[in-house]
Amino acid sequence: MNHLNTQTLTLSLLLVMSGSSSVLWAADPTQAIQDEWKFNLKNAYLYRDYDNPNAKNFGSWSQGASLFYTSNLHDTPLVIADKPIRIGADASVQYAVRLSADRHVSDMVLPFDSKTQSQAADYSKYGATLKLGYDKTLLSIGELWLDLPVTTSDASRQLITSYWGTNLKSQISEQLYAELGRVEKVSPRNEEDFHRFSFTARGKTAYSDGLNYLDLRYQLTPALKAEYYFGNLEDLYNKHYLGLEHTWKQPTFSLNSKLKYFNAKNDGNNFEIDAQNIGLLEMLKVNNQSFGLGYQQIVGESAYPLPDGFLPELYFINWNATGFFKQNEKSYHLMYGYDFKDYVPGLNAMVKYVYGHDFKTANGEKNHETESNVLINYAFQQPYLKGFAIQYLRVDYKVKHGNDFGEDRLFVNYTKQF
Repeated sequence: MNHLNTQTLTLSLLLVMSGSSSVLWAADPTQAIQDEWKFNLKNAYLYRDYDNPNAKNFGSWSQGASLFYTSNLHDTPLVIADKPIRIGADASVQYAVRLSADRHVSDMVLPFDSKTQSQAADYSKYGATLKLGYDKTLLSIGELWLDLPVTTSDASRQLITSYWGTNLKSQISEQLYAELGRVEKVSPRNEEDFHRFSFTARGKTAYSDGLNYLDLRYQLTPALKAEYYFGNLEDLYNKHYLGLEHTWKQPTFSLNSKLKYFNAKNDGNNFEIDAQNIGLLEMLKVNNQSFGLGYQQIVGESAYPLPDGFLPELYFINWNATGFFKQNEKSYHLMYGYDFKDYVPGLNAMVKYVYGHDFKTANGEKNHETESNVLINYAFQQPYLKGFAIQYLRVDYKVKHGNDFGEDRLFVNYTKQF
């Protein structure tokens, strides 16, 4: 399935806030496709409370309903080298309605009209994808569900981010997987329609006609894998990404190590972008406990760029509510997670703390910031409640020069596959 499946939807908040991408290093992309419908209900509550009385608090309560269809690939009469060309189609419909009063401030959940200073009462998304398969290669045209640098299918609010374009996936060998594509438009989590990518810096906004990308993944050994990505966001910037991931499994524990390097530079004369992101994350799992220690550093002459205002970059070692990608920022990440499966099956939790420093305010003052997270996820195990899940996130943010805040997010999900 190209887009996030329903099990991923019920766990999406934990995945988004725990950072590194959950991209599968899958085999033949044409064989993993099954004919299925998936229905999702999401009740979402978000509220951010600033300590500064002059800053506007924001949030909303909304109910979403989404239906995703994925078709199998069917043989056509066209045959090349004794192998048929196969065809299929996917479709999606997403809808959400606001249940709370309009706070007249954007909350990045529902669409917001800056001219009227009003929040939409409801919104919807829909799309379709044509798929053509041959041997171990799959071509998709239309709506795309991507989990790559720059383009990620973010499910951390209400409706899910999707993209419009063309991509080609191929399992070239047992070790090498390749994907290339052109993404022309994005439909962010808090908007209805697809539109061109944009980037804003120092009061200037410029637009791109498309993102051209190549993603290569290679299984070096059973325990070590590598990934290289290049993306050209036309007229905005180019991005290189190189990642290494090693897993050391022992009878009593496992250690997962991730080393990530990003390099972004301007494409054209619209902006001066020169930023690198170097990150290391160690995750130790012992029985039901997980311990994480990470470090991230931004190097260069600018902050690390995110297109379209604030498209999440889930490939960072640890994506947070506040990002920690300011110019020259160094950040330290501590995480602890526990799976209560031996006591309360379906319940797991994670606490996180991030400290960032060595960056400056717009007027040159030295600054530092911290963010603390508490994440709780429970998937109901009772047969009559199968498909229901609850997620809660608490965010506490402190900054020396800026606005401190506390934020609560509560999601109630129901998913049904048929």
